[in-house]
Amino acid sequence: MVWRRDTPALAPRHGPLPSDPAGLTVNTVATQGLLYEQVDRRSLLFVAITLVLLILPLWLSLPGWLVAPWLLASTLFCFSACIINHNHVHTPVFRSTHLNRLFAIVLSLARGHTSSGVIVAHNLNHHHYNGAEGDWIATRFAGHGRGAGRLLRYIVFATLSMARGRSRPDAPCLPPGEMRQLLLQRVCLVLFILILLAVSGLIVLLFVVLPWLLAVAMLVGVNLLQHDGCDPRSQYNHSRNFLGRLGNWFFFNNGYHTIHHMQPCLHWSRLPAQHRQQVAPHADASLQCPSILHFLAVNYLWPGAVAADAPTSAGEG
Repeated sequence: MVWRRDTPALAPRHGPLPSDPAGLTVNTVATQGLLYEQVDRRSLLFVAITLVLLILPLWLSLPGWLVAPWLLASTLFCFSACIINHNHVHTPVFRSTHLNRLFAIVLSLARGHTSSGVIVAHNLNHHHYNGAEGDWIATRFAGHGRGAGRLLRYIVFATLSMARGRSRPDAPCLPPGEMRQLLLQRVCLVLFILILLAVSGLIVLLFVVLPWLLAVAMLVGVNLLQHDGCDPRSQYNHSRNFLGRLGNWFFFNNGYHTIHHMQPCLHWSRLPAQHRQQVAPHADASLQCPSILHFLAVNYLWPGAVAADAPTSAGEG
């Protein structure tokens, strides 16, 4: 399978936004400007904050008591940058082709992985199979047993599965133009790392590489929480939703996962309203969780925690 501009799970990165399959207008903002959606000014701000958090400790000597909180903040903002990148590869932020390409490079530096590198595994594989057989990050990689062990096992084996999947002869592939952008992002990322190492030495591993790695591990792990025990055959119960206002503000409505799978090109700012309209009346109430942290603790972190099975399509109404 080759990436095409009409692939439902992937809006054109460098051109006009399409309408989604349900007929809802993806871009309804009448005002003109650099951004398709003015609310994405927050996306730009968060990416800028992420880069500041990563780079500033390389030039400033942080007091010992501040190192751990700083690393926590850096990791959370790197994770947020991963979400912003996820949104960007579904619906581009800028109207300009060149600005979208530049933003993809900046996102690569903020998250430690190429922006376009997620397209094959996420847009073309995960959105196609949605947890069913053939999904490189299906929840079966968590195996059986206690919650914490399952979560760690999933992060490791789902990551390895994506690496194997990309190397398969029948794997989806990017067209030459997008592949060139990926290679450019990779070159810029390598140069960025080399410059930081030359200027600051191995401290880069602590303040830059560690938050990058932790954020990507969080990104993979969240997919388990969103799909664990769910029925990939179900129209509405294939995903779990996390509805907390603070988490969805900070992570750009990533908690509204069912509607995102139903309409991958719908802008993140519209997910809550469409969730209430299209998902909430039909999906099982047990899949609408008020807090991802509470769900994580109860099902994966507390002693003896075992993730509970979610309802199947029989529970839809």
